[in-house]
Amino acid sequence: MVFPSRPVKLLRESLKMPGYKLYYFDVRGRGELCRLILHCAGVPFEDFRDIDYFKDWPTIKTRMPFGQVPVLEVDGVKMLAQSMTIARYLARRHGLAGQNDWEQSQADMYCDCVYDLHNATVDATWEEDPVKQKDLFNKVNQDTIQPHLEKVEQHLVKNGSGHLVGQGLTWADIAYYAYFTTPIMTRLGGEVLTKAPHLKKLIETVGNNPNIQKYVETRPVTSG
Repeated sequence: MVFPSRPVKLLRESLKMPGYKLYYFDVRGRGELCRLILHCAGVPFEDFRDIDYFKDWPTIKTRMPFGQVPVLEVDGVKMLAQSMTIARYLARRHGLAGQNDWEQSQADMYCDCVYDLHNATVDATWEEDPVKQKDLFNKVNQDTIQPHLEKVEQHLVKNGSGHLVGQGLTWADIAYYAYFTTPIMTRLGGEVLTKAPHLKKLIETVGNNPNIQKYVETRPVTSG
């Protein structure tokens, strides 16, 4: 019997894929970017979303590092909290963070911008009065989203690759896809990306990624 040498064995162990379990509710929300990154990279994981807020969450909450989700469990032992931290870790671990330190920082910049866009729509999203909600969404679109899209268009034209960072797909591209394809976008009225043709094309490119396309076709239908 031939046994592998220690260096070969260590190499195999170093290449072993970690076991992932992502905890989040059965909505897109703050957990969807992490899901999209994993699916895009073709990485298997347990998408644990069967959490009843009243029945299951009080118990699960006590096990989470800060009593919040999403949380990424790695190899059944390590826990990582905060949605952007998880997404950044997964992007770097699976080749979607950028090719060097500068590209990684650029990708981080764009993803932080998307996080700001999420925060800008919180009040409108939870407003119960339909008339007030419509006014709030219109204001966010006019004051925040459209000015941001104007800048993003300029950056896309300058970069020239069709992607936000470098020459290929990064988690920054996926983050904009995740945000601008959420059902909440329909509440803004009209076509949000009318004046952003380059970003619109990028979002279509991300959506046509075979792994993402397969996931989107089979993912649970949720409100947002």
